[in-house]
Order: sequence, then C-alpha cells, then structure tokens
Amino acid sequence: MGVRVHAHWVFVADGDGGLFDYRDKVMRALLHQERCLDGFVDSAASADAARAVMGIEADISGDDLSRAIAEGHAAVRAALHSAGIGTPDWPAHGEALFMVSKDLRTE
Repeated sequence: MGVRVHAHWVFVADGDGGLFDYRDKVMRALLHQERCLDGFVDSAASADAARAVMGIEADISGDDLSRAIAEGHAAVRAALHSAGIGTPDWPAHGEALFMVSKDLRTE
C-alpha cells in the first residue's frame, strides 16, 4: 500500500517580467513529467504578477511518504530547469520532508 501526496510549491519571481511566459514553459514541462513518471499527476502552474509569485501543484504517489516527496520534488525541479529557471537554493530532501504536513491518508 502506498501514499498519495498533494503538494503545493510557491516560488518568488526574481526577474523583470516574463512571469506568464515562464509559467507556460513550466506547465509544458510538468505535463512532460506526467508522461514520463508514474504517480506524478494532476500538475498545474499558476502565476500572480501582483505578488510576483509562481505556484505549482501536483499529486504524487509513492511506496511511502519519503519516496513520494522525493519523486515530486525531483519532477518539479526538472520542470523548472527545463523552463530555464535555476534552483540554486533548492532544499535538500530532509528539509522538504520537514516542510510537509503529515496529515496524509494511505490509498
């Protein structure tokens, strides 16, 4: 029996304009990740120009919580890189697990 996690990432934009273009590139890259990875589904990317943030959501299934978080984290990071967005301050796996709400239900 595995777990299914719904994750939501929020990123602060640190460039001049182009937020919606980047959102579109990230969304295409997320859809590519969905085609390539079992268990990475229902992804979405949003942008809020007034707040200068981009949001990403996805559902990720895995054998356990740690594996699901690792796979989701890797898929989102790969999508960002594919869109030309660097991730120099990306949190380590242990930090990501610490940020996760533990109110999860098994499938």
